[in-house]
Amino acid sequence: MNLPDLSIKRPVFITCIFTLILIVGGLCFTRIGIDLFPNMTFPVVLVTTVYPGAGPEEIETQVSKLIEDEMSTLSGIKSVRSSSKESISTVITEFTQETDIKYATQQVRDRIAFIRSRLPDDIKEPLIKNIDPSDQPIAVIGIAADLKETELYDLTDERIKSRIEQVAEVGLVEIYGARKRELHVELNKEKLKKYEVSATAASARIAANGKNIPAGKVIGKEQETVIRSMAEFKSLKDIEGTVVSFMGNDVPVTVNNIGRVVDSLAEETSRTFIDGKSAIFLYVYKQSGSNTVAVFDGIVSAMEKLNKEFETTPGKPHVSIVRDGAKPIRMNVDDVKQSIFIGIILTILVVFLFLGNARSTIITGVALPNSLIGAFILLMLAGFTINVTSLLGLSLAVGLLIDDAIVVRENIFRHMELGKPPLEAASTGTKEVMLAVIATTLCIIAVFGPVSFITGII
Repeated sequence: MNLPDLSIKRPVFITCIFTLILIVGGLCFTRIGIDLFPNMTFPVVLVTTVYPGAGPEEIETQVSKLIEDEMSTLSGIKSVRSSSKESISTVITEFTQETDIKYATQQVRDRIAFIRSRLPDDIKEPLIKNIDPSDQPIAVIGIAADLKETELYDLTDERIKSRIEQVAEVGLVEIYGARKRELHVELNKEKLKKYEVSATAASARIAANGKNIPAGKVIGKEQETVIRSMAEFKSLKDIEGTVVSFMGNDVPVTVNNIGRVVDSLAEETSRTFIDGKSAIFLYVYKQSGSNTVAVFDGIVSAMEKLNKEFETTPGKPHVSIVRDGAKPIRMNVDDVKQSIFIGIILTILVVFLFLGNARSTIITGVALPNSLIGAFILLMLAGFTINVTSLLGLSLAVGLLIDDAIVVRENIFRHMELGKPPLEAASTGTKEVMLAVIATTLCIIAVFGPVSFITGII
């Protein structure tokens, strides 16, 4: 028994299958992720190295050149280029499309570890990362309040940032435009010379004296006591009284003898404003592969709760969205959805005008939602998302679906006009055009099939 006869003789079975596809497809549609583009990784690895205080020439000769020469020996290299700026070296290594980017990244890590001893001791650990479109922040949040800079930073860091990080599938939250409290020890050159203390020695002693460190343990008959020194600074006076040296081996030299301690702010590296008023920005990044729109909705919900809590908070803090990373996704996806619905409506209208039969038009139109909604089952199983590319693929499929449905339904309609009973007309009419419909579908597959074998970003 072929498929047309099975459908005609077992209508209840086919109806159950039809309904099951609609239900499961609908569930998959509500749970599948939504994004602007499919998940893709560019074959590019960045190595960023920070060398505080170094000029561009030192960065180029002592850092960039060494890393660039080492990267050039890797296999699968397409190009290597570097950028040397004050305190920052950036080496960009581009691989061929056939290269496994995970393996390439590990190779870069191994080579950086190999030449680490040849790089300057004062550099910060090189940062190695891939270029990934999903690394862009999905939301930028602004926080404004009538508070001091340090108070606003503490509020943002301790309350707002932690609440945003608790949103499901939020990967990282970074603070920009803030200046936190920072204690500065300002040394006097003449006093350093008088007490014969170097600036580096003073810095080292302050750092060493301001730590809680373990001091061993005492083992008794019944218990074991762990001992540790409690030297962490509690106030400015603790820092001022720190001994940095001994003059003549018996006179202690403290910090207030060679300078002063100032309660200040961290160095300003960025400024952010909302409507001309100073503010703090939070850059929110999602976890890899998560639903951008769903994560953004969770962030908005958390912000609404925070604003309600801040109604009675001194300074009247207010949290607002500065940049909505989900907006272009919604607009593009909605635009493609609209195109699909317009195409379906126009297709059904054209079918009605040509066949002149409402029943035939309805039967033909039913094939569209069943096939399109059922496609989301395969999309979810394959790990795809609802994005511009997948929706454009569905919009192309609408034409093919309606073509096949029209051919079959029109031939059945012709046999009914010849006087055959509906069941016989359905069986005969379908069998006559079955090979033609299959051939048409295979022609479309022959055109688009080779696209699946194309590698790389294209």
